Amino acid sequence: MFSRIIYIFNLIISFVTDGIRWIIAFLLIGMVISVLLTIISRYIIKISIPWTEELARYLMIWIAFLAGSLGLKKGVHVGIVFLVRKTSPRIKRYIGIISKLSMMFFFIVVTLEGYNLARFVSRQLSPALRISMAWVYSSLPISGVFFLLFLTQLLFDDIKALLMKSKNY
Repeated sequence: MFSRIIYIFNLIISFVTDGIRWIIAFLLIGMVISVLLTIISRYIIKISIPWTEELARYLMIWIAFLAGSLGLKKGVHVGIVFLVRKTSPRIKRYIGIISKLSMMFFFIVVTLEGYNLARFVSRQLSPALRISMAWVYSSLPISGVFFLLFLTQLLFDDIKALLMKSKNY
């Protein structure tokens, strides 16, 4: 029963991961087009389009947070590994579980406070695009959910590996 739940959870994670990759690709294309419009309008046409810089900035914020969640899933974030390398494999697993639980706590706070912040600025409009700043700040709670989802998968993997190793002793 538990293995079936993990299998379905991993399918959902795979679907979400692919979706995030596609979203990042489209946001990146939009950011490149926006920057190109900025360059063309400013240096070739000699008329500045004010909203292109703002759009590129907001797209970059979304890309950074979404790509950060994928980076966490892949395990490419910076970590302090000097002391962890000196410990036994069993202790490493416990340290991994504790670090993931502490990161989960952090991202729960980021998600909840990001949601509150997005609600707080929902009536504020961006200077050039005149869109609600909630669209920009909602990158925090949305990416926070993805961070939590990927951390949950990594935590399940760590616990499964710990349980499998303890059965072998």
